[in-house]
Amino acid sequence: RRRTRERPDLLPDGTRVTVRGLQGAAQHNGKSGEVHESNDATGRYTVQLDDGEVLRIKPENLLQSCSAELTGMERKPELNGREGRVTGWDASGGRYHVSLDGQVVSLKPDNLILPPGARATVIGLVSQPRWNGSTCKVVSFDRERRRYTVQMKDESTHLALKLESLRL
Repeated sequence: RRRTRERPDLLPDGTRVTVRGLQGAAQHNGKSGEVHESNDATGRYTVQLDDGEVLRIKPENLLQSCSAELTGMERKPELNGREGRVTGWDASGGRYHVSLDGQVVSLKPDNLILPPGARATVIGLVSQPRWNGSTCKVVSFDRERRRYTVQMKDESTHLALKLESLRL
């Protein structure tokens, strides 16, 4: 079933993704592709891989491949403000793999500013734990307050979240 309009809790059609964490079809992990649609009944996305194969994949097995701005780099301040592309996630180390000038660097979530339109999962909220595990849409980033404004599934709820409170 094709969505007619974009929802803040779903990756839009055309979003670039990388497959990750598949157990039964592990040969696809690390492959890139594009979201073609989501199916509310199954909770899966239809993804066409760059090699032409089409898979139906759960959201937790997809990493949105988006550009992001580096920030808060104390040991390498010359990297602040530079743009890289998120290419992977190291769950054990809690770091993104980011392609920057042909090299891949490993960065903590609080060293990346996700772009408007990115979809991410809310984590670690203590004051409003009911939102943890929810998918949201990044609306903007306030550099002074170092907070994202995100839109939740109901579209009327907006939250102000720290960098470390979102995961792609």
